[in-house]
Amino acid sequence: MANVDDPLLRANHTREIVKRLRTDIILGKYKKGSRLIEAKIADQLGTSRAPVRTSFQLLAQEGLVLNLSNGGREVVGFSVKQVSDLFDLRLMLETKALELIILNSNFQYRPIFESMDQLKLHLETSANHEISSVDTSQADILFHRSLLLMSENNPLLVAWNTMANIFQTLLEITNMTSSTYREFYDDHQHLANLIIQRNPECLTELTAHISKAKKIIIQRLEDNIAKS
Repeated sequence: MANVDDPLLRANHTREIVKRLRTDIILGKYKKGSRLIEAKIADQLGTSRAPVRTSFQLLAQEGLVLNLSNGGREVVGFSVKQVSDLFDLRLMLETKALELIILNSNFQYRPIFESMDQLKLHLETSANHEISSVDTSQADILFHRSLLLMSENNPLLVAWNTMANIFQTLLEITNMTSSTYREFYDDHQHLANLIIQRNPECLTELTAHISKAKKIIIQRLEDNIAKS
């Protein structure tokens, strides 16, 4: 059993557990309606029950786990339709964020500059080393979160954040950007330039950007589920 007496280690340990459970639910290793037994999962993962309990709570907030009236918990399940619905909701939130940015001549550029700096750092690294799906997914999430931050609309940001971990897990599972990191970077740089210019074409570009990701992720998720 892991030693997680230190608060920081304990937090990191919980994040690892919730990520593991989220991935297993998305891949269908825990079927829809199956009960999640705290003690059993803690034993399987070689940990105490506390981080597992916290993980269940976080997954319930993401809509992947259902808290039952008797105190038990069961898997909501994860389907291709849910992926499609999540992408549709994400597009609505990010489109609204861009509309607010376009209308605000005094919006702060810093979030998108910082996210592009991170993407550029990976681009420079990719010249000599392969970039992992974890790194690209983190960079992608940072970029898209920057749009919500620049919109200066906290409810939009809160709603988007509830989905962020699921999207990051999907990106890692499907390794969506495995073709070329250069293409990944160029797509985001083009979109960033339009946003910084407050060019209305950024709305069309965002729709194409998210629709492309949605199509690729659904196909690769179906392939991964079929293999699991």
